[in-house]
Formats: sequence, structure tokens, C-alpha cells
Amino acid sequence: MSRNVFLFELAATRGDAEEVERDLLSRASALALGAFPTLDPALFAHRILRGKGASYTWEIGLDEIEEARRAELHAALLEQIQTSLAGVAELRSSAAYADLTLPAPGPDPARARGGSGGALSFADGDLPVWEDHARGSGAAAAGSALPEHLTAEIARFRAAVPVEPGLKPWGAGHVYTGGADKAHLAYLHRYIDARAARASPADRRKIMAFRALQAREGSTAAINTYDDQIVTWGTGWGGRGWLGKVMERATANDAVREALGAAGVRYRGSNVYDVVDLDAGTVVTGGKEALEIVRRSVPLLHLLIDLARNPATRDAVTEAQLRTFMDGSGNVCGADAIATQALFNLIAHLKHWAPGYVIGCLEWAVPQLGPGSPSEERDRRLAALVGRYFYGKARKHRWIPDFRQFRLYFRHMKDDGLDCLDEPFLQAVAPPGDDPFAAATGAPAAAPPPKEPRLTRAPLAGQPDLESVASGRGALRRGARGPGVKALQEALLALGESAPGGADGAFGPGLEAAVKRFQAERGLAADGVVGAATLAALDAALVAGAATRATGAETSNRRGEEEHR
Repeated sequence: MSRNVFLFELAATRGDAEEVERDLLSRASALALGAFPTLDPALFAHRILRGKGASYTWEIGLDEIEEARRAELHAALLEQIQTSLAGVAELRSSAAYADLTLPAPGPDPARARGGSGGALSFADGDLPVWEDHARGSGAAAAGSALPEHLTAEIARFRAAVPVEPGLKPWGAGHVYTGGADKAHLAYLHRYIDARAARASPADRRKIMAFRALQAREGSTAAINTYDDQIVTWGTGWGGRGWLGKVMERATANDAVREALGAAGVRYRGSNVYDVVDLDAGTVVTGGKEALEIVRRSVPLLHLLIDLARNPATRDAVTEAQLRTFMDGSGNVCGADAIATQALFNLIAHLKHWAPGYVIGCLEWAVPQLGPGSPSEERDRRLAALVGRYFYGKARKHRWIPDFRQFRLYFRHMKDDGLDCLDEPFLQAVAPPGDDPFAAATGAPAAAPPPKEPRLTRAPLAGQPDLESVASGRGALRRGARGPGVKALQEALLALGESAPGGADGAFGPGLEAAVKRFQAERGLAADGVVGAATLAALDAALVAGAATRATGAETSNRRGEEEHR
């Protein structure tokens, strides 16, 4: 399973380069594919590259698609991008590639143990390690068979992993939901509730939606290996989808990385793994082929369950899955139109199931209701429109999601406090077959048109990544870099906050501290994470500061005129 790279060569059709580039970035952030409904667009990695003159290249990278569907995905992207570019640029050519390069190996667990003072030890006993035999390791043993003593050591570790009796054969694989483990569910509720208590209002909604899914999609320890996702771990993180993002976060923790390494598993990045195949005595490097080894190894499945439950590693695994949910299914565009947690949970769950049929639902549904403030009654009407949008999009493509499962999600919404089960289309035996867009005030656009900017004052205004955050898509936190971070630093400096290092575009501990101070002064959750609420408060502070300066200047001018007279 190699990384897919799609290149689209563009020529601008407008003269204002700054406006063109802003629109291209906006369209890249809004791209979604109805033809691939289970593929979350957040998995796409976009780059807009400026060439000579008015030429640009839109690069899209994706790790999580099987090679046989690359041509189909290319065709779907081509159609969507041609529609999206209207009025901005014209498409000159496109091409699809498979990136054959392997991610560089990360830290070797066997070499992560330091000596006194934290120095790394490379004594004779440290070498060789099984990671040296992985393809692309850079060691002389790369690609060769493992010596017997290394396979024996890994076999002993796998045999010692705690066994979960609830992991049962199912079809061609295994399944474990975690629903019967009351102790783990109680831990999850404590952890998630504590995270929600210190989060911003926008993030709190996402966190509580993740909490609701623990009893509906499986706990963080759940396992499913019987479908085409190969290995699904936790709350629905499939090997061809979001599992790589979860692994990237989880393996940043030393204890998680050490346990996987001792079992002969290493995550390299871009959905590429090194996994020891004990039967063959070799290291399998790749995506699908490496995950197939995990699928066949019951001890490795037990290890994933144990990592999610073991007190030494469970916080890291839970946080990895929670952050991935917040970036993906929990990232509901237009959520400020929602009044209840119940409706937010429904939309997030539908997006977790079929993101291509959900993205854009609120942008389409809210105008159908006309003017009005968010309320419980308005949410009931919104829920019905979201359901019709979901199947309206599905009717335009090949896959029609199971209606019984769809209605189950609406029953979950009733359990969460919002009931619209008396809607006629939910009482039917089959999904609606009519076209909801034909009679509506507007059909869903293939790519939503650029919206009025939410940020109005320099230096925040005109920054695409900040506009995305201001719209509720993502957040900026420690470790981020780029022009958006630089604009954030400049804004805080303009408001009199200290920003160690100045406006260098790097979100470090100094900037995090400055953000926390600003948040605390304005009654926001002081978590150091810049989300929509923090950006809105920053923008308002800049507006107020400008007004104060203008008033002061006017007063000074008046005083000068009086003195002159």
C-alpha cells in the first residue's frame, strides 16, 4: 500500500495573485469526495505550489487507498477539482503517481534506553536488533532473515501478553468490542470527562461526542479484523483509514513504542509499518502486507487491547484516539448552528460512518430553515434535513448506506435527549428515494464557495489557516508552524502580550504561555490551544484596540485645535 500522489497543473484565470492563492487554499480545505463516501477528506494532504507566472500545482497526497482504486480516485478528484476551480483557475493537466519511498525509521525501542545521565548506550549487548533487518533500515542486515535468537525473544514477549477472552473469531478475522469491560469504560469516562472540563466549548462538544461513541462504535480497546480495513483498533480506526494517524500519536509515547517494539512492531509513518513475521523469520515492511501479519497474529491483537487498557499506556492511547477523532469525525463545519449535544453527536457519528455524505450538510440545511437562533426545536428540524441530505448525496453515488443502521443513529440521538423519530421518512421501511435538493432553496455545491471572512483585523485577517480554525475546523497548538502562527504572534504583540522569540512562526512554550494568559483574562478555558473562540476574542480585542486608538487620536486632535484657537 504505497502513498498516492496526485498532481494537477493549473493556470490562474484572474489577475490578482493574492486573491487567487487565497481562493485556491480555501478550495483545497473544502475538498470532499462523494464518490468515496467513507474516505474522510481530512486524510488528504494538500499543497498549493506557485510556479512561474500565473501557474500553480495542486498536489494531493493520500496514504489510505488500495492501489487498484488509484485510477478511480484520480478520476473522482479530477472531476471535483475542475468544478472547484470555476472562476479561479483552469486545469491544464493532471497525473497520478505511487510514491515508492519509505518513511525513515523512527526511534528504535531497543535503543531508546539510555545510560546514566540520559546518554544512549551502544554496548555489544545492544546489537543486533530486529529493526536492523527491516527494509530501508540503513543497516547492513536490511532485508535479511532474522537470526533465531531474535525471533525467539519476540515470540516469548508475544506469548506473555495478557489474553483477552472476549476476543472472538468472526468471519475471516476476530472481533472485540470492549463493551463488557466495565472497569475500562469507567476509566474512559473519567479521562474524557476530565478532558472536557478543561476544554474550550467547541472542543468540549467534540470530546463529549467521542465519549458517546465508546458505547456505540467500540471502546478504545476494541478490535475488528474481519473486513477490508484489515485491522481496526479502538473506536473505528481502520488500517486503510485513520489507524496511521492514531499510531503516529500513540507511538510518540515511549512506553507504547517500547511494548510494540518488543513484540516486533514499529510504525514508521505514512501508514507504513515494520512487523516481524515469526513464521517466515523476516520483517515485513509496508502497509497492507504488514497489517496482514498483525491480523493473523492473535497475540498482537491482544497486545493492542492491552495497550489501550494498561495503566502505563492507556492515557497515551486514549489521547491519540481522541485527538484523531477531534481532527476528523468530530470536526463538524458550521457547528455553531447547533444548539444541542445530541444533534452534534448524530452528525459526528454519521461522519464517522460516511464522511462524504455528511460534509456540507449544515451549510445546505441551515438556509432551508430560514433565519433563527439555535434551539432544541430548530435542531429537530435540522436533524431531519441532515438525514435527507445524507441519502440525497448517497443517491448520486453507488453506495446506499444501510437504513437500519442509519435509524439506529437517530435512536441514539433520542437517547442523548433529542427526538425526531416521528419524522415520516424515519418511520419508513426504506431510505428516502426523492431528491431533497430539487425542491430545496439550494443544492449542495460540489465545493462550498468562499465564505465571508470571520477574522476582520490585521494581522489575523486574510490567513487561510486561521480562517479555517475560526470556522471550527481544527486548532493551533504547541508544535504548529507557519504564517498563521506568525500572524497569531503579531496579534498578541499588538495587544501588549509578550511573545518570546518574536513573530518567528513557531508555536513554542512561550507562545503557549501568552495564549493561556490571554484566554484567562477573557474568561476562556486557559488551555493554550487556539480554537475558534480564542481567535474570535483576539479579533474582537484588535477591533477594540483600533477603536480606542482612533478615539484617542480624535480627542488629541480636538484638544490641539482648541489650544490653537
